[in-house]
Amino acid sequence: MSTDVIGLDAVRFINLVAARRFAGVDAAPPTGDFLGSAGGDTPYERAAALAAAVVKPGALAVAALPTALLAVCCQLRREGYSLFAPQGAAAGMIRELATGVIEANRFAGWLQDRAVLI
Repeated sequence: MSTDVIGLDAVRFINLVAARRFAGVDAAPPTGDFLGSAGGDTPYERAAALAAAVVKPGALAVAALPTALLAVCCQLRREGYSLFAPQGAAAGMIRELATGVIEANRFAGWLQDRAVLI
């Protein structure tokens, strides 16, 4: 179990995969460390903070939403959990986080209800 979020290099790689798969392009690597404030006391808070950092305007130029969803899954896996939710529901929650409809703490609660120990 870890108490920190996955690193910027991992998020850059996830973004490259998401950009190729969902946007059909090679994404330019994000500049700067936009993960600086990502953290939390629980695995769910850390995953939610990571997603919030990824979907923040200006963080990623391409495929931010799929990158956020993949990063959440990677973060939870790193901490010994798997997300057990329909992909559409998870994508909808990421979209609501990105548009400000929900805050990271509400997303963390949603993750807590749907993450299972592996």
